[in-house]
Amino acid sequence: MKIKHASLRWIESNLPYSRQFGDLYYSREDELGESRHVFLEANGLRQRWQQATDSKLPFTIAEIGFGSALNFLLTWQLWRSSACKPVGLHYIAFEKYPFSRADLKKVQQRWPALADFSRALQAVYPDHSGGCHRLLLDDGLILDLHLGDARTQLQNHGAAIGQIDAWYLDGFNPQLNPELWQCKLFQLIAAASKPAATLSTYSAAGAVRRQLQTAGFEVEKTAGFGRKRHMLVASRSAATKHREQQPSAIEGSPSWSTYPTATVGDRRAIIIGAGLAGCSMAYSLARRGWQVSVIDQAASPASGASGIVQLALRCRIFQNDSPLSRFFLQAYLFSRRQYCQLAPSSPLAFHDCGVLQLHGAMNKQQPLDWQKLRRLYPHEVIQTLAPPEASLLANTKLEDAAYYFPGGGWLDPTLLCGRYLDHPNISLQSGRAVHALAVRDSLWQASDAEGQLLASAAVAIITNSHDATRFSPTAWLPLQTVRGQTTTIGSSRLSESLASVVCGERTVFPCVDSHHTLSASYRSQDSDLSINEADNQQNLQGAQACFSEVNYLDGEFQEARVALRCSSSDYLPVVGQVPEVAAMQEQFSALRHNARARVNCSGSYHPGLYLSVAHGSNGLATCPLSSEFLASLINGEVLPIDQAMSAALNPARFIIRDLKKQR
Repeated sequence: MKIKHASLRWIESNLPYSRQFGDLYYSREDELGESRHVFLEANGLRQRWQQATDSKLPFTIAEIGFGSALNFLLTWQLWRSSACKPVGLHYIAFEKYPFSRADLKKVQQRWPALADFSRALQAVYPDHSGGCHRLLLDDGLILDLHLGDARTQLQNHGAAIGQIDAWYLDGFNPQLNPELWQCKLFQLIAAASKPAATLSTYSAAGAVRRQLQTAGFEVEKTAGFGRKRHMLVASRSAATKHREQQPSAIEGSPSWSTYPTATVGDRRAIIIGAGLAGCSMAYSLARRGWQVSVIDQAASPASGASGIVQLALRCRIFQNDSPLSRFFLQAYLFSRRQYCQLAPSSPLAFHDCGVLQLHGAMNKQQPLDWQKLRRLYPHEVIQTLAPPEASLLANTKLEDAAYYFPGGGWLDPTLLCGRYLDHPNISLQSGRAVHALAVRDSLWQASDAEGQLLASAAVAIITNSHDATRFSPTAWLPLQTVRGQTTTIGSSRLSESLASVVCGERTVFPCVDSHHTLSASYRSQDSDLSINEADNQQNLQGAQACFSEVNYLDGEFQEARVALRCSSSDYLPVVGQVPEVAAMQEQFSALRHNARARVNCSGSYHPGLYLSVAHGSNGLATCPLSSEFLASLINGEVLPIDQAMSAALNPARFIIRDLKKQR
């Protein structure tokens, strides 16, 4: 998941020259004018936006070769200045060798007219990990920055098929970068394009023109910019007949995990549950202009497991590259960006003090191999520290070495949920328990115990943790409860200066208002909500074991809190559209006899019904990206996670696994 930066040489006036490809990133003469001519004007953006003001879908641009971000910054500038435009702009960029943050800042200093946009991008720019990084910028503007090989990323993101309105092909000259400009790339571009999609590139090479024509585009050679005589523009408008000839962008993915295409109609949604999953879900939809009704049985949001005063943000670590390791990394990085963006405009504060995970407290059955981790994760995500280095960061003496998450920290989830819900498109019904969820006249209706209708909408999202099994469409889910008790103790003279979150047998948070939060006990399949004094003692003992000083922590108990976390039978989040169990069991019954059988049909899913539960102890890291994924799925957008990640989270995975095990 590590990536290589662009190898640059700086020439006259800080022009970036690529050592990898032996060429400049743009013209020596008026690079802004060149970008506007070749990409913005050639794709007719301003005129097309004016014609799409009534569209309920965002206008989607894809770029091959993000580079210095010049094309994106100019597109953003045009978007902000346009009075008439669609509901949103979705910009999807691919870059194999991204600029480092320092190099990006250096090159963007050349463009003072774009300074405001440059600073905003630099504040959230990821430069160290591969995959798709979703960046939320202006209202209605999403940048999905894919770091890695464009062909691989397009192939993996099968959900992009037929959704791109315009393409910027801004890779290096085909003669200098022939590996990119292959037939496979143009086939993937065609498969991802809408019937009326346009495309432009500075290249006028005959090979590029022929590849585009073969892929189904009508291609025209037109005037280039400055000294460059020609460039190519292309249109997909009369080439839809070629679509059947394109390879599926989800080739090789299981058919059961492919969701049906969403139909965006009345933009109203019900969300059941006001914890982290529900509140982040409401926020993601509200940003897209949806009217969202959140219903929760508690008197206030974040009253369950999300209501612990301090929660730690760190990345769940794996030792091999896989869809799951990529999802948890992307989720962690997205959450951190979002919390930093939300904090300045509200009482919410993300305390980015770092998180230290002591080696001795890790899973003894599957010990982590640092050499594998170092090859997989960049040092911006995780480092290993000897006891003296870890002690220096914690501002206390630790006997054990530690894994260090420099971007980690903690926040108050009650403040976070309040910030999420503070949006004019969101309404909250507190103290109202949803006992039944049923569809009538194509609307999902949520009713209380007396049968009174609480809300109805075409879309419903279940986010109420283990109580999701209360409803008939989701009663079958293999969810389990995990009882956790947190303990609050007073700070001591020694502990009040603790500078980082320290995770050992228990997690110890830095001092707030003269107290520490210690979390948490762990009792699977235990739903007893009463305070257990033995758990308090165990929390204190486990926390004290993190530190060398015998009496580092004060033994004075102040309060305790019990909450039930929800996990699934495979300990992964359950996020996606809710499957129709009986229909899928029938459709994929061949798997009972042959677990490797190929069934050439899509799965069956309840129209408009979605789920985000079982985030366990990772909810602070996984809920925000899960909500963005579902919001994109519901809104008919290109998804921020690839098809393999989506399948790993899909609720239908349990149906398929049971069929394969002949259950």
